[in-house]
Amino acid sequence: MQKSTSSKNAQTRKQNESPHENDSIRSFLNFIELKSFFAGVVFCLVLIFVLFFSIYSNSFVEAQAVFSPNSQSEVISLIHQAQNSIDLQMYVFTNEQIAVELIDATKRGVKVRVILEKRTQSYNLDEIVDALKQGGVEVCWASEKYKLTHTKMMIIDDKTVFVGSTNFSKSALLENREASVILQGNIVKEFIDVFQTDWELADKV
Repeated sequence: MQKSTSSKNAQTRKQNESPHENDSIRSFLNFIELKSFFAGVVFCLVLIFVLFFSIYSNSFVEAQAVFSPNSQSEVISLIHQAQNSIDLQMYVFTNEQIAVELIDATKRGVKVRVILEKRTQSYNLDEIVDALKQGGVEVCWASEKYKLTHTKMMIIDDKTVFVGSTNFSKSALLENREASVILQGNIVKEFIDVFQTDWELADKV
């Protein structure tokens, strides 16, 4: 009889305690699920940010339009900004003021390399080339691997590119309607690679 009474008392205690214990367990499990949910949300947001930053940084390009007539001052300003290097590939180069600016750049320690197209009918090309060489500029003739090297681009410090329709002639910089852009960003590397390829193919003057 005593054993039966004890059993009933234990069962009663279990019935009385069970709802509270179940509530505690459910609350704890809900907390764990909620915590896991927020952790998942945070992880997804971080992942999205990392992917977005990676895509954005790899495709970042900053561009500034440069139009002629009267773009010579902007070209000279770019040359003045150079601290380490100027790589120039130009179809027509007859502008004596630009030649002087490039020579002055070499005097302040900037490495200047120029690729020119000798198959153009430029009235003072030989004089420009002689002046550049005497001023410390490295000059090459464009490779005859191409029918013509019609490129008009200038790379400043491997960070900035001036490229477009603008030749380095007085008419192109001061009188003609020309359109070019100044580019910065990861795209600059493509211009660096092209210039280096053409420099290795070029004939030293």
